[in-house]
Amino acid sequence: MAVASGRMKSREAAAGLGVQAAVVRNRKRQMLAKSREEPVSETERGKAVARAGNPAGARPAVPNSSDAAGLADALASMQRKVAELQARLDALDADVERQRREKRELDVEIVIRRGTLELLGKGPGADPENLTSREKAILVKQTGERLGVTAKSLFDAVGIPHSTYHYQTDAMNGPDRDAWLPPLVEEAFENSEKRYGYKRVHLELKGMGITASAKRVMRLMAKHGMVPLHKSAKRYGSYKGEPAKAPADLVNRDFHAERPNMLWGTDLTEFSIPAGKAYLSPIIDCHDRLPVAWTIGTSPNAALANGMLSDACSTLGEDEKPVIHSD
Repeated sequence: MAVASGRMKSREAAAGLGVQAAVVRNRKRQMLAKSREEPVSETERGKAVARAGNPAGARPAVPNSSDAAGLADALASMQRKVAELQARLDALDADVERQRREKRELDVEIVIRRGTLELLGKGPGADPENLTSREKAILVKQTGERLGVTAKSLFDAVGIPHSTYHYQTDAMNGPDRDAWLPPLVEEAFENSEKRYGYKRVHLELKGMGITASAKRVMRLMAKHGMVPLHKSAKRYGSYKGEPAKAPADLVNRDFHAERPNMLWGTDLTEFSIPAGKAYLSPIIDCHDRLPVAWTIGTSPNAALANGMLSDACSTLGEDEKPVIHSD
């Protein structure tokens, strides 16, 4: 039986019985063959399993209160670990969603910037706030088509109200109110041999009985590339630029002086009188706000300022070297 159940080897059993191992193996085969032919009831099988699990015939262990408490603690610990893992998973999901949202916002901003550059034709500093309402509506439509998002989600990013967007889209989808005007503008421009600007073209249209504002004519000429061959002469200006590099600002907007002839201020003032224009060039002491010297002339030239400085410097003592401030 021990050999058949596997608790003892054939050689060990043969040595104990004083027979050959082959005899023991043959007997083992006979017993196994017999056991296959005879069915075993569930009760006997259960007893055999119990005997195999408890070979010494000991009484089965009955769980006590301490074992139940240990199981409860283990279950509570596992539940806490599961809750911690779930919290970490929720935090990771929230972080992933936040990163996705930030990526979508960055994608929207990039597409808006690129669309702004295309509409304005400016450098990297192009700002969507500088667009007109129609350009903003076009930008919203193009961005929505590129990213596959709704126009409503782009209103805040572009800076256009809901009603303005729909007004502009309806206006763009409607008939062009200027469709009849460009041929007439082009005709007046060509008749002038491409010499007239928008003001002269506007006057020509007005003489033909066509009502259109000068700004409207200017916009259409710019849109269709109608540029005069010769630009009008610029208005004359006497300003030739700064003759030299501007000196440092020693006053720094502090026009207080503790003593006379410490800080002077000067400027040039124009007066319109019935006889024409007159110019006053005074120099003021910042200590008491009284004039030190002044000159008056009919032309704002260097001689006027130099004469005033010469007269003011003639009032100084040997050790007096004031700071002179001028715009």
